[in-house]
Amino acid sequence: MIKNREITYAALIIFILAILLIGLFACLNKPTAALPPGSQVIVRQSGGAAMLIAECADNSYINQTADYIIEGTVEKVESRWNQEKTGIFTYTEMTIEKYVKGAPFAENKIQIVTPGGTVGEISQWVEDQPIFHEGKKVSIYFEEVNGEFLIICGQFGVVER
Repeated sequence: MIKNREITYAALIIFILAILLIGLFACLNKPTAALPPGSQVIVRQSGGAAMLIAECADNSYINQTADYIIEGTVEKVESRWNQEKTGIFTYTEMTIEKYVKGAPFAENKIQIVTPGGTVGEISQWVEDQPIFHEGKKVSIYFEEVNGEFLIICGQFGVVER
């Protein structure tokens, strides 16, 4: 009985370490250069954060935490390798149709950069990431942290309408 319990604890520790390493890998890989510089807002999402925050299952937490809530249409989705070819990132362009919360940006377009995607026959999956589809209408909840915009709670911070 004690030996089985020790094996279970060891498996749990290995599982937790694997999850942390996946999140660290996603955070350490840097995306390629974004679209040409300008006033376009770039929203980033790091890997694995949502599963660690129990509050992410609560919509009121997401609403209260968000500095911005926007509604719009996904115009373009493209995945590509980062410059070092160590990670794949997906670049999503979205047209903003409505600001539910937060001051409007200079442009009504944003780019969302998420780790993971498919390039050719190679796919990289990063848990808790939102997946965008061209032509879909979505609401996005994000916050500004140290001058960067981050989606709140990963996939829970994006809602298809």
